[in-house]
Amino acid sequence: MRHFPVREADSAKDPPMFPTSQLTDADRDAGLKWYVRNGMFFKIMETLSIGVFLTAYALSLGASNLVIGVLAAIPSLTQLAQLPAVYLVERIASRRLVAVSLTLASRLLLLGAAAAALLQPGPMALLLLVIAFAIRYIFGAIAGCAWNSWVRDFLPPERRGVFSAQRLTWMTIMAAMAALAGGVFVDNWPGLTGLPQIYAYSALLVIATFSGVLETIAMAQIPEPTPLPLEHGPEQKTGLFSPLKEKNFRRLVTFLFSWNFASNLAAPFFAVQMLRQLGLDLTTVMMLTALSQGANALVTGTFGSLADRYSNKRVLQFAAPLFIACIFAWTFTSLPDRHYFTMPLLVGIHILTGVATAGVTLASGNMANALSPTNGATRHLALCAAFTAIAAGTAPIIGGLYADVLANYQFSLTVNWSAPDGETIIPAFDVTRWDFYFLAATLIGLWSLTRLDQIEEPSAGGQVRMRQELMMGVWRGVQTASSIAGLKAVSDLPIALITERLSRQKKTRPGKAKAGPPEA
Repeated sequence: MRHFPVREADSAKDPPMFPTSQLTDADRDAGLKWYVRNGMFFKIMETLSIGVFLTAYALSLGASNLVIGVLAAIPSLTQLAQLPAVYLVERIASRRLVAVSLTLASRLLLLGAAAAALLQPGPMALLLLVIAFAIRYIFGAIAGCAWNSWVRDFLPPERRGVFSAQRLTWMTIMAAMAALAGGVFVDNWPGLTGLPQIYAYSALLVIATFSGVLETIAMAQIPEPTPLPLEHGPEQKTGLFSPLKEKNFRRLVTFLFSWNFASNLAAPFFAVQMLRQLGLDLTTVMMLTALSQGANALVTGTFGSLADRYSNKRVLQFAAPLFIACIFAWTFTSLPDRHYFTMPLLVGIHILTGVATAGVTLASGNMANALSPTNGATRHLALCAAFTAIAAGTAPIIGGLYADVLANYQFSLTVNWSAPDGETIIPAFDVTRWDFYFLAATLIGLWSLTRLDQIEEPSAGGQVRMRQELMMGVWRGVQTASSIAGLKAVSDLPIALITERLSRQKKTRPGKAKAGPPEA
């Protein structure tokens, strides 16, 4: 196969779109700043264009549960475009050129999705929305194939977790701010403009497009190291699926497939559950989302350092079970309708989900990088993305197909209390509609944990020690976030009580305690 020659950047002649063989510390430091900014603008765009806002927008256009599932599946299924994109990326001199150009094109396609609000709600508007998002994510998947390999070479392996955590922390902060601002914007749109609320979602997509353009500009500033020539690696003589011959890589792919199927079977219907079943307004939903993002931001840095010190597998063994427990807890948010403990339960679920998501997102991505070879990582990462896409894409479509069918079924457990003055019936457990998905996702997620245990990754230290450091890291994050004097005092109170208690115990050891005065 013929390959284009790899060119080195020449600041005097070439535009800054070609790789450089000598990446200085100053170049890397400057690039890391743009790497963080790129993530911030990307997260603002994603928050305003998908998730709860996209679900509400689609419902305003008359979407069925199947359409909701298809929209949730598009970002994942289109990642299959990374497989043929491998050949494109391996034959073009600049991964940055591929990533930047196609990323810009994909972001501009959001304007097509925004235009759906100008049509009459119904099939045509939904068709335009689906097509615009599908093409957008196909372009983004091809760009992502180049981006993943580029970033893997750019980030120093020994500190990949720390740098990724720094980026994820700022991304979650931006996501929380965008979620809150977007929710308030949509709920107040009719009163401020006198226009239907559907145009508010369209306006958010326009803002998301602008943020996507800024993301692309930041991406273009990140330097690209010169990759090793593909002819030097063994994968040149083998097929695209040759990494699957590696036993440990197959274990990783199996875990990623089962895990993403479980999480995406339930996740698309969290917003539908809150908006339809529980009757929450969009501002409340986005406040809960922002709460989850805040918890995420507090622990991402800690998870990053723990992944570097112990292993990505250790982090996943803590975060993944917590995420599964949160999915199972959704079955108690309605019994079968909203109840007294619904809001406290939703608050707890969102906080713990934010913590769990931080660990899962960081460690799963870094594990794929860590188990990929230095030369030829493009194919390993593309295969991880492809199998993840199949699982994450088919799960919500299956959910959308059977949501209306399962709405006619219900399984409940009640507690009966009989007394002389009457009988009391207390609902203890109720499964209906989307609850069936939450329960199925829990069972599949538990099975995926057995696949995780089989993955071999070098690690240091034990799980107990890592959990202790995680709790201390979370506590430091809470204290850092509590900059207001009153909040600072509250967060310091438990430490003060513990310190005082230990001080008293040291002074009054058994056998040496002094007798106190008699009580009155």
